[in-house]
Amino acid sequence: MRKSLYLATIMLLTTGQAMAVSVWELSQSCGDDAEIWCDGVAYGEAMQACIEANYAELAPECKAIADRLRAGEKVSLF
Repeated sequence: MRKSLYLATIMLLTTGQAMAVSVWELSQSCGDDAEIWCDGVAYGEAMQACIEANYAELAPECKAIADRLRAGEKVSLF
């Protein structure tokens, strides 16, 4: 885990661009929270808005993803 975080940080620093949050990462980290707080909300921007609106209630793993999205990372398929 530390090695991958280190490599991601190096990649960010050398490219000057934010990495993307994968759909898999998002579903693994926020799936349970999305079911609880955002049931029936459409995917995409509506889901991001719902996650953001319920930020205080989220699990730490989901908050970490929400923080990355706040920092400007986009959601990608991979």
